[in-house]
Amino acid sequence: SMDNFRLQCVDGIKATAKGPQMLEAGLMLCTALVPAIGYDASAKIAHDAFESGKTVRETALEQTKLSEADLKKLLNPVKMVEPSAD
Repeated sequence: SMDNFRLQCVDGIKATAKGPQMLEAGLMLCTALVPAIGYDASAKIAHDAFESGKTVRETALEQTKLSEADLKKLLNPVKMVEPSAD
């Protein structure tokens, strides 16, 4: 099954320059805001970002008291997949 998965889904996949842009536009980033601002505020940011076409970061800057430095730390995708990374 792993060989079939590799052949059908993995072989031929290539990274593009759009990767970081797509990550920044992803609404899943809101989950990283929950410890700092709570679930309801994070959900509102996700909803408003989706409705406006803005990023989570842009919307959070508008709707919270979090600074750009705070958001850079909270919305660091490396920390999300590698919690020991600083």
